[in-house]
Amino acid sequence: MTEERISRDLALERIRHRIRETQLPERETPLLESLGFICAQDLFAAHATPAEPRATVDGYALASLDTRFATQQAPTTLPVTGLIRPSTAAPPPLEAGRCAAMLTGGPLPPGADCVVPNEAVELLDTGIRLTREIAPMDHVRGVGSDLKAGTRIVRRGEELTPAVLAALAVSGVSRAKTYMPPRARVLALGNELSDLEAPPSPGKMPADNLLLAAGLLRARGVSSVEAEACPNELNAIAQKLAEGDAQCVITTGGTGPGRRDFIMEAARQAGFEPLFTALALTPGKSMFAAMRGSRLLFALPGTPWAVFALMHAVVLPAVCWLRGRTLPVPGPILARPSIMPNTAQHGWERLVACTNSALGAELQAQPLLERNREARLDMLQAQGLLIVSDSAEQGELLPMIPIWENSRGLRLG
Repeated sequence: MTEERISRDLALERIRHRIRETQLPERETPLLESLGFICAQDLFAAHATPAEPRATVDGYALASLDTRFATQQAPTTLPVTGLIRPSTAAPPPLEAGRCAAMLTGGPLPPGADCVVPNEAVELLDTGIRLTREIAPMDHVRGVGSDLKAGTRIVRRGEELTPAVLAALAVSGVSRAKTYMPPRARVLALGNELSDLEAPPSPGKMPADNLLLAAGLLRARGVSSVEAEACPNELNAIAQKLAEGDAQCVITTGGTGPGRRDFIMEAARQAGFEPLFTALALTPGKSMFAAMRGSRLLFALPGTPWAVFALMHAVVLPAVCWLRGRTLPVPGPILARPSIMPNTAQHGWERLVACTNSALGAELQAQPLLERNREARLDMLQAQGLLIVSDSAEQGELLPMIPIWENSRGLRLG
């Protein structure tokens, strides 16, 4: 593969273009099993919600005209006929000059146009006494006040959140066509690495990048993730890349120019064609991406900080598209750094870990810049990644990639 160093934005555009050319698998699922999936169709309210006027309080349903002369000096008395519950179907019409006891959520009977709360009436042996006029639609949810029939609830390419699923269920939709979540495979390359469940042995260390990459994938809705260490041997790597049916393959390590860095040649042998072969990004200058059919490969450097940063900056946006997101994926937000980090070299960008806090109406980023700071602390505490270009100037707002899994300490007010 011939090296072609491109920007992060261009890399993401190439990835998105190729994914959009791929037919993502779909399935129809019950709503209860659809949480977190991406919807593969526009879905609309099948009927109005509520479908009939319903009470918003416990009280009495009545016709507002029957209260038009009610005052403290001349109260109105109405007999009570029956009790209407939320489960009552087709309550009988209300006779003029009468009222019906209501439980919250009960449907208004024909002839009633308002509800008076229990605490606003005087209860008599055979009815209620009112001392004021009640306005039409008082304490009533009108037809379609929650959702009108035909309202679009979710667009194709949007996530099915709890609120969306609840709205679909109450409006008469019971199933949704969704994109099947992609399957992923993570390979940590290195003869010194062992699988996480392997017993300790001399000369071996746990492949912690497996937990890092696989965990970030699962947090973004990829439930099926295989993760294993792989010997740093050309044929072994090529075989691992060629086998299996994962739509997204992530490798860590072996991306450098050394004689023992085999991932690029292994990808070529496994039939992958490059999307890009180098990034004008630090960390990440040796990262590359390639495709074979609908299978997407991300080759990341082996340092945990590089894996952490590049997963957020490049891989996770692509995973959103693999899951079926067609609307813009949440991207960088603007933050003002408290201290301006060193700018990138000409034509490059730098990713700088930061924490965040509110500064008036702005978000202020505190770069984690200590020279002797452990990189693991950056990964544990970072709430964002500032994107610092070669032209960044002191005091200006910079794009920042949020790191939501570390938001436990995010101070926004």
